[in-house]
Amino acid sequence: MKQYTYMMLKPDAFVDHKNQRVLEILAQHQLHVEKSQVVQVDIDVMKILLEHYHHVIDEKGKDFNFPARLFNTFYFDGPHYIMPMKVSYDGDEDIITYSRKIVGKTNPIQADPQSIRGELSCDSYELADQEYRLVDNIIHASSSHEDAQKELIIWEKFIR
Repeated sequence: MKQYTYMMLKPDAFVDHKNQRVLEILAQHQLHVEKSQVVQVDIDVMKILLEHYHHVIDEKGKDFNFPARLFNTFYFDGPHYIMPMKVSYDGDEDIITYSRKIVGKTNPIQADPQSIRGELSCDSYELADQEYRLVDNIIHASSSHEDAQKELIIWEKFIR
C-alpha cells in the first residue's frame, strides 16, 4: 500500500548542490517525490514556516527564541530556498520510521554517517547555539503520520 509523508529541503541543502544528492538518496531508497516546488523564502513563506514549526516554538519556549533563530537561518543573508515535498513509499516498512532512519538524527554530528544528515552536514547544536541560529541539517522529515498530514495541508499550495 502506498504511504505518504511530508519532507522539506532546508536552505543549507541548496549550498553546493547538496539538494541533488538528497534527491538521489531518497530515490535509491524508493522514496518518491510525488510533488514539490523550490520556493524562495520571503516573509509570506516565513509565516508558513512559523505555522509549520508552531509546536517546536511552544516546546522550546521564549528563552530559546525559535522564531528569531528561524529568521536567522531561513531569511536573513539570503536569498534562501526551501523545497516542500510530498513523498511516497510503496514498501513494507512504515514510511515515517523508514524516512527518518534515512534522514538521520536531527543533530548531524550524531547522525549515522550513511544517513543524509550524516553524509551531508557537519553542523551541530553547539555551533548553531553559538551563532544564534537553528542547526543546518539539510532536510525536515515528519515525525508522525499526524504531523505529516498537518504539514502536507500547511504546504499544499506549494506541493499541488
